[in-house]
Amino acid sequence: MQVGTVQKLITIFSDAFQKLGREVPLGKLEDLAVTIHRAMTVHARHFHTLEHVFTFVDQEDPIRTLAALYHDIVYFQVDMGFSSQIWQIISPYINQSNGDFYVAADISSDDRVAVLMLDIFDLKPGQKLSSVAALNEFLSGLVMAKQLSGIVTEKDLLRMAICIEATIPFRGRNEAGLNHFENMEVRLPGIIAQYGIELTDEELIQIIQTSVVFANKDIENFAEADPGRFLDNTWKLLPETNAALRLPDVYSIGTYRMALQKMVLFFDSLDADSVFNQYRGMPADADFAIMSKRASVNIHVARDYLKIKILSMVILEALAVATGGDAPVSLFMGDVPREGVSIKRLEYYLPEIPTPAWLDANDTLFRLLDSGRASDTSFDMRNSPLSLFIFKSIPFEQIEKYLAVAQEMITGKITAHEFLLKLDKSIVGPIAQASSIMVYTRRAALMQYAN
Repeated sequence: MQVGTVQKLITIFSDAFQKLGREVPLGKLEDLAVTIHRAMTVHARHFHTLEHVFTFVDQEDPIRTLAALYHDIVYFQVDMGFSSQIWQIISPYINQSNGDFYVAADISSDDRVAVLMLDIFDLKPGQKLSSVAALNEFLSGLVMAKQLSGIVTEKDLLRMAICIEATIPFRGRNEAGLNHFENMEVRLPGIIAQYGIELTDEELIQIIQTSVVFANKDIENFAEADPGRFLDNTWKLLPETNAALRLPDVYSIGTYRMALQKMVLFFDSLDADSVFNQYRGMPADADFAIMSKRASVNIHVARDYLKIKILSMVILEALAVATGGDAPVSLFMGDVPREGVSIKRLEYYLPEIPTPAWLDANDTLFRLLDSGRASDTSFDMRNSPLSLFIFKSIPFEQIEKYLAVAQEMITGKITAHEFLLKLDKSIVGPIAQASSIMVYTRRAALMQYAN
C-alpha cells in the first residue's frame, strides 16, 4: 500500500537520522516533514518539486539524503516570496533593497550556525547576493542548518551544507583556473580549523566528491540521451519562471513568445563545458565525457527547437496585432487538448505538405516537432504542428533570417503588417487562412493576409 507524501518524508528523515546515530522524537520528525512538504508543494512549482527531491534519496547516504530534502526548500522567484514559516527562520539574516538581496550586516559572531553557513557559501555580512540562484541555495542551506542544528553534529551540518552550496549552477573556473570544487578544497581547511571541526584529509576529499556527485545529480537532465526528455524538463521550468503560463488557455501569444525568448537567451549564454563538474576522478573520465557530450547536444537541439517555436509564435503574434491586438494563444490555436475531449485546433486547417528533400524525417528536430517531447504539460501540447508546418516549408537558414526580421518587429522598428509582408506568402497565407477559421471575429482582417 502506498503511503502519503508526508508519511514518506517522515520515514526518510527517520531512516537518515538513525544511520547517523541520532534519536529524534516523533513529533520533531513530523514537524520537519511538514516543513518540507509545505514548502515544496507550492502550486507554482512544476520541476523543483518533491518528485525531484525524491530522486536524490540514497538509503546508504544520510548526508546526501538530508541535503536533498532541503536543497530547494527556498525558491524565491517561483514561490513569489517566502512562506511565513521560512521567513521566520531567515528574516534575521537577509535584507532586501530596491529588488536586491543582501546578507544582514548585524549577524552576531555568536550565531555559530549562521556564521558557518556564511563561510561555506563564501559570504560576508552586508554583502549583496550576486544572483537569485545564490540567494536560494544560501537560504536553503540556512534553513537546513537552523532546523537540524542540535539534532545532527556540526560536522554533518558542514557536509550537508557543502552539498547544497555545490548546487549553485553553471560556474566556470576562477582566476586561478580552479573549478568550484577545486577551490572548495583550498577554502575548506580554513573553515574547519576556525570551527574546530575534525576532518582528515581523506574525509575532506570525500566530502567534496560527494558534493560534486550531488551537484551533477541536480542537473542530470542535461545528460539525457533523448533530447525529448531533456526538453520535457525545460518545459516544466517555463511556468516556474513565467507566472502567466500557470493559467492554461489564458496567456497571450506575446507572453508565450517572450517566455520562449527568455529560455533561448539562457541557452545561448550557457557554456556546455560549465554544466557538469568533475573533482579528483569523480565522476570517472568516461562518464564525465558522456555527460558533457550529451549536455552539448541537448543545448544545441534546444536552441534550434526554441527558435522554430519562437518564429511560429511571432507569426501568430503579428497576425493578431495586425488584426486587432495581441490575444490569448487559445483564441488562435485552440485550447490545449484534454484527454477524451475533441477540441477545435488551428493545425486541423493547415494544409498537408510533403517532407522536402532538405529534411530527414529521422532528424531529431523533425521528430520533436512531429511526435513531440516526452510528455504533455498543463499549458502546452507535446508536439508542435504549427512549428512543423514552418519547418517543412522553409530551410532552417531561412528561419534564422526571419527571426532577425522578427526582432525588428518586436523592438518596434517595423510594424506587424510590415513584418508579415516580408515573409514568404506560402507560410503566412495558410496560417492566416487557418487563423481566420479559428478567430471568426477577425475573419475579414485575417483573410487579407490569406489571399
